[in-house]
Amino acid sequence: MIVPDASFVAMRPAVPEDLDTLAAIDARCFPAGIVYSKKEIATLLHTSTALTLVAQRSQTIVGYASLRLLPQRRFPHRAQRGELITIDVLPEFRREGVGRQLHQALEDWLCERRGDSIELHVAIDNTAALRFYQHLGYRIIARVPQYYLETIDAWRMEKILR
Repeated sequence: MIVPDASFVAMRPAVPEDLDTLAAIDARCFPAGIVYSKKEIATLLHTSTALTLVAQRSQTIVGYASLRLLPQRRFPHRAQRGELITIDVLPEFRREGVGRQLHQALEDWLCERRGDSIELHVAIDNTAALRFYQHLGYRIIARVPQYYLETIDAWRMEKILR
């Protein structure tokens, strides 16, 4: 019998029944004012151009991540771009590869849809997240003033997939 190592997580698409758990995880991962509302999370779960995945360990959701396709208004025949909405991992499961696994699954999903890049925003004072995204291959492309709570600047970051 093969026993998975401690870093093993199972991933699956989120379903509406996960909403309360996802909202609780987001509230543990981000400060008030930055946390997504249940309505915002529910919208992601019901949007056909977005994918929200949950990571589970022993049937317990330990994190989730969402990515949406950005509209291609001017050139619909071009490759898709994605926006990473969030990666949330419960504090007690961080630094175990859960976020990296969630990101890779979302990146694979985008590539299946001819995706060529992913962008995201991260608060400039969130050094752990900044290092995480840089390790995944993102680069800073712009500073966005007052992105969070109209007081906290963000870095706009991008990863080219092809």
